[in-house]
Amino acid sequence: MHAIAGTWKEGEVLLDCDADWPDGCRVIVEPLRGHETFGLSEEDWDDSPEAISAWLRWYDSLEPLDFSPEEQADWTRWRNQLQVYERSQGDARFRGLFE
Repeated sequence: MHAIAGTWKEGEVLLDCDADWPDGCRVIVEPLRGHETFGLSEEDWDDSPEAISAWLRWYDSLEPLDFSPEEQADWTRWRNQLQVYERSQGDARFRGLFE
């Protein structure tokens, strides 16, 4: 079984997708901490052809990121340090899923 996100609305939990859980299984429902909206909500997003065209024009106008060799080396070092940290924390996080 896996976790499924959802939304509390009008006294009910609306899951983001179908649950393949066995009937009668126990669940825990709690609000996400620090959950705040960022930008527009999905209902406020304009997906008209004109808005999509404007977004594509904006996106196409973006310049690519160019890193100097020093910046690239610094980024690679940081990424490697992060991977080492994530691997060292993986077991604890995995155990936390089942407690």
